[in-house]
Amino acid sequence: MTQVDRTGLSADEIFVLDFLDMWDAEDVDGMVARFTPDGSYIDMPLPPRNGQAEIDTYIRAVLSAFAVRIETFAIASKGSTIFTERVDHLTLKDGSGKTVPLPVTGVMELRDGKIHKWREYLDLATAERGLGLKISSTEVVG
Repeated sequence: MTQVDRTGLSADEIFVLDFLDMWDAEDVDGMVARFTPDGSYIDMPLPPRNGQAEIDTYIRAVLSAFAVRIETFAIASKGSTIFTERVDHLTLKDGSGKTVPLPVTGVMELRDGKIHKWREYLDLATAERGLGLKISSTEVVG
C-alpha cells in the first residue's frame, strides 16, 4: 500500500515501491527474485540474512507469523541507493487480529537492477510491546 505519488520517480525508486507492495501480496518468490544471489537483508538489531536462501527462509518465517502492510510516506535516492520512510503494519496471524504500526526507515543498495543490500532501521521493542511478543533472531515467542 504505497502512499507516495509515483510521478517523477526514478525507475529504481519505482522498483523499490513495487518490492514493498509484494509484502502485502505475500509474494515471497517475487521478493527473493529481486535480490542479487549474494544479497543481504538486515532488520536492525537482528542478525543479517545473507544470500537468497537465507533471505527466503527469513521472509517466509516473518510472513508465517504476521501479515505485513507497508505504507510508504517518502522515498529518495542518490545513485543506486534508495531511502524510504514508512510505517509497516504488522498483524499477528494467530487469529487475535492484533496489529502494531511500526515506524521504519529502509535503505536499499541496488546492483545490476536488483537489491544487493537492504538495511531496515526500526525499534524492535515497539513491535514486541505492541504485539505482546518477544522476537529473537530465530523465533517469535508469544
